[in-house]
Amino acid sequence: PAGLANAFVAGVIDGETTLVRGYGALDHGAARAPDGDTLFEIGSISKVFTGLLLADAVQRGAAALDDPVQKLLPEGVTVPKWEETPVLLWHLATHTSGLPRLPDMKGSDPQDPYAHFTPERLGAVLARLRVRREPGAEYEYSNLGAGLLGHALAVHQGLPDYDALLRERIAGPLQMADTHVVLDPARAARQAPPHDADGEPAHTWQLAALAGAGGIRSTVHDLLRFLRVQISPEGPLGDAVRLSQQKRHEGARGLAMALGWHFARDGRTLWHNGQTGGYHGYLAVAPATRRAVCILANTARGEFDLLGERLLQRLHGMVVEPQSFEVPVAVERAQLARCAGRYRAGLGAALGAVLTVELRERGLFAQIVGQPALRLYPRSPTEFFYRAVVASITFEFDGERPKALVLHQDGRDTRFERSGGGER
Repeated sequence: PAGLANAFVAGVIDGETTLVRGYGALDHGAARAPDGDTLFEIGSISKVFTGLLLADAVQRGAAALDDPVQKLLPEGVTVPKWEETPVLLWHLATHTSGLPRLPDMKGSDPQDPYAHFTPERLGAVLARLRVRREPGAEYEYSNLGAGLLGHALAVHQGLPDYDALLRERIAGPLQMADTHVVLDPARAARQAPPHDADGEPAHTWQLAALAGAGGIRSTVHDLLRFLRVQISPEGPLGDAVRLSQQKRHEGARGLAMALGWHFARDGRTLWHNGQTGGYHGYLAVAPATRRAVCILANTARGEFDLLGERLLQRLHGMVVEPQSFEVPVAVERAQLARCAGRYRAGLGAALGAVLTVELRERGLFAQIVGQPALRLYPRSPTEFFYRAVVASITFEFDGERPKALVLHQDGRDTRFERSGGGER
């Protein structure tokens, strides 16, 4: 769709039929269109690969789902416990470890926020952490947990890093020649340049020791090979694929997890999305009906998830309305300035989290501590939506300035009270 992205590639599987189409242009003012061999950062889709690497290790006897993570790590690296209950490997693969969403991000570069997470820094971060709830009890998405899982699996199997493990156990056997964490010069030349949600040039990301959470680069052609194996689990990874697709946790609101995969509400479709500073990806597969969708874009906008869902619905014969994309309204800069400030979460899972709203040249940006600042787009003078993620914010005014805001995301409404500080 015009205006949604600089460039993206969509691939679908419908039974024995495969179709790949590229849209847009890779560079401003150039006619170079993307195709199935264009490389993109796939972000958190990497977590599906990390879940399969765990399943593969289990099938080969190199690990067990109920192994404590501590067992896989070298001496001197300590994983915190919940009282005397350790975090197990399957907890990391299902976001039920009780570890926070992000590690301590102090010292990170906003343009490349994970690049400084060496194994040594990861060990130091773990030493200062606490597990926030009993492992296995409740879902709470954790990039830290998935990154730790990928790192632990590589270390335990005597490999230098996650990239080497990925190549040896998945990309090599499945002939996914363009799926890497680190690209050689020839492949780097085929990587689509990154763009933020406004289509402005952005920065590529390196996830270092946390690569298992979101560090993979791939192509639509490679990911369709991966999806074919999800539909027909055969060959050397067949048993591991079947294990990785089994439901491991079901929590509130019907949210269910396999190893790395999320289950859709229909209980049959497996999916994951991914986003870095300049890319967005979406992957979904319905093994029972032999249908799958893959979208990779070089623009960091969450609407691609909705586009992918509709594509899969169309493959299943459903009548789907064309997707519309919200257009922001004009709001005076003085009104935007009133919204700027620091807001602190009250009760609930986000207790104590700080969300800073800042007025910049291009408009309002919202940033939760440890995460990138994302632009807000006005729906009205008091309600704003994101493009980078599927979420919105409503400001609650008391006179001239807001007294609070409510973040609407993932079916939850989280209230943040204004905590002082002036306009920024």
